[in-house]
Amino acid sequence: MKGGARVGVFAETDDLYRVLGGFFRLLTEEAEGQLIHRVGGPLLFVYHRPEGQLLWVPNPPPGSRPAFRVLVGSEAATTPPLLTFEQDGDTAHRFWRGEVDLAEALARQQIRATGPLSRAMKLLPHLDGVYPRYVRFAGEAGLG
Repeated sequence: MKGGARVGVFAETDDLYRVLGGFFRLLTEEAEGQLIHRVGGPLLFVYHRPEGQLLWVPNPPPGSRPAFRVLVGSEAATTPPLLTFEQDGDTAHRFWRGEVDLAEALARQQIRATGPLSRAMKLLPHLDGVYPRYVRFAGEAGLG
C-alpha cells in the first residue's frame, strides 16, 4: 500500500468489537473472569485505530455467573470506570496474544492507564492461561 494508510489487525470498529468484545464475553463465564472482582470496579478499554470502547462491569456478588458484563461503544460511557486502559487495536491484539509486557508498554506509552493500576497489575500472573484462549479465539475469527 504505497502511500496509503496502514490498516491494522482490526480493519474497522465492528471487527474490534466482534473479536475483542466476543472474547471478553467468553471470559465472563470462565473462572478467570472472576478476577475482575479483585480490581474492585469497572475496567474501561479505550481503543484507537480503530476507535472503540469496551467496559467490563463486575456482576455482584463475586462468584456469580457471569462474572462481569461487557458494555460496548456508547454503552461503555454509561458507567464510570475505576481503571482505564487506552491503546491502539494492534497493541490490544498483541497484549491478549501474550506478546506485550504491560510494564514495558506503559513505560513506552503504548498503553496509557488511569486509576489504581496496582490492582490490575496483581492480575497479570493469572492471565497466562487466558492468552492461548485468545489466540484460538482470534484465529477462529480470522485473525492470525
